[in-house]
Amino acid sequence: MFTAFHMGHYHPLTWITLGADYAIWGLDPFGFHLTSLLLHGAAAVAFFHVARRLLAAAVAAPPDHPVLRVGAAAAALLFAVHPLRVESVVWLSERRDVLSGLFYLLTVLAYLRAVAARSAGAFPSGWRWYGASVLLFVAALLSKALVVSLPAVLVILDVYPLGRLGGAVGWTTPPARRVWAEKAPFVLLGLAATVVAFMARAPVRATVGLEELGLAERIMLSLYGYAFYLEKTLFPYLLSPLYEMSRGFDLFGAGLLWRAAAVLLLAAVIVALRRRWPALCAAAAVYAITLLPVIGVVQSGPQITADRYTYLASLGWALLAGGGVVWVLRRREEGRVGRGVTTGVLAGVVLATLGLGYGAWEQSKIWRDSEGLWRVAIDADPGCMFCRNNLGHALLAQGRHREAEAEFRVAIALGRDRPAAHNNLGTALAYQGRYAEAELEFADAMRLSPRLADAPANLGALYARQGRYAEAIALLRRALILGPDVPGARVNLAHALKNRGAELARAGHFTEALADFTEAVGLSAEDADTFLNMGRALVELGREREALAPLARAMALAPHDGSPRFWLARAHLLAGNAAEAERHAAALREIDPALAARLSRAAVP
Repeated sequence: MFTAFHMGHYHPLTWITLGADYAIWGLDPFGFHLTSLLLHGAAAVAFFHVARRLLAAAVAAPPDHPVLRVGAAAAALLFAVHPLRVESVVWLSERRDVLSGLFYLLTVLAYLRAVAARSAGAFPSGWRWYGASVLLFVAALLSKALVVSLPAVLVILDVYPLGRLGGAVGWTTPPARRVWAEKAPFVLLGLAATVVAFMARAPVRATVGLEELGLAERIMLSLYGYAFYLEKTLFPYLLSPLYEMSRGFDLFGAGLLWRAAAVLLLAAVIVALRRRWPALCAAAAVYAITLLPVIGVVQSGPQITADRYTYLASLGWALLAGGGVVWVLRRREEGRVGRGVTTGVLAGVVLATLGLGYGAWEQSKIWRDSEGLWRVAIDADPGCMFCRNNLGHALLAQGRHREAEAEFRVAIALGRDRPAAHNNLGTALAYQGRYAEAELEFADAMRLSPRLADAPANLGALYARQGRYAEAIALLRRALILGPDVPGARVNLAHALKNRGAELARAGHFTEALADFTEAVGLSAEDADTFLNMGRALVELGREREALAPLARAMALAPHDGSPRFWLARAHLLAGNAAEAERHAAALREIDPALAARLSRAAVP
């Protein structure tokens, strides 16, 4: 797990947790979901302790003050139950979010403990906590590379609320230089993780290049993303598993321009108020920096935004809300705020938590099955080509081929240059026996994407079904070159080779047939017929001793079939092994008396 990339990712600790789930639960999804839920709960608890310490630093109060506990609890609850968390927790592929989030928060907590210990003069304890924070950051990076922004977040926290940089301390004084030096291990680890992440992504070609998406477009995408996530944080409605950057999405349209303008205006206001409301500035900075790797500057995949990207980015806003609760409660202690205001604020937090929790519960229901998931996505965006395509996949898996065909046709209408939709439509047509139409769709997919392995694999399988073995073999070989792990390609190529070899053998071309059989057994070592045909071809070529091994393998794979034993006995006879031939002949008489009688009538039938 530590030495390989998979589907453009490198997060071995996440894979280890999934492997442990499999070892305990098998394929029962309950266990996998339970682990993700527990990890998310642990992250919320870690955030509570982080929030308590940060709020204490902001208001210069002991971390155990009851008011700080209430504020930290509010922050942790608002983070934990928000509907935007659903995708990260419920989607098992996003186990990396909750695991990396837990280690991320534990890293911050250890860092805060280190700062507190050093401030109290307990330098040995401080160094131990600092070392723990570095190790926890390594664990976070090995869970998901998105946490690379953490060094910048620590710098923000050092500015506010810890007060270790800027202000009276300055930026280049000896104490400030020590604070900067502390970040060196984090920065180096983050850079190394970034390099590994790009190495993992390179083979899958998921990153969109500048020729497809220019700098101006990336800036607009980033501004849209910042506005979108803030809007969904405040008003989490019409959430979708996929927000596609479709052809109809106008990067310079009015809808996006006003969002971009709003983001820029809000940023200007926050900067202007940075001295009066440093907490707001710090929360916004954490939000902006945490989202930076996925906001559009480095565009990857079909999505323009994704709920899961808010898992860490939302922490600052949740903490800001908790800070608001602390502010009100402290004013209440000072007698500057009435009981009614305090009660109203606490009631508002409770109602918000309940409302968000209910929204998260309802949002989790859409993940129960693939069909329902993609129907919700289509309701949110009827023009989502990938959503239509994925709904077609779900219907195809249920055997609802005509309904799947309809969705694939809509997907093609939404994006004619999408090879996957043509390939999937071809599959739906092939299942209906409409081979000529399917062939055209597979050909279109290959034309649009010569590197797509699925299309030649499917067209090759179609040709094999029609008995066009030479064409099938060429296409299936091509598919395996493009994608060695493409589903079914190895087995289909083995069957096509076996069937073409059988045709050649019936025509008396045993040498050519043997070549096909030999290649076939290299692809599929569990097919008794292939080994049997290989052995028969060797016998026909007078190479009886070479035929013994494949015939013995065929017999082992099909012990109750008389044909492998018949040909094995015959090969032994021709090779002069009378005793072995008689042993197999005796067993053959028990399995298939007719074949045994045929063998006994002549050494060569």
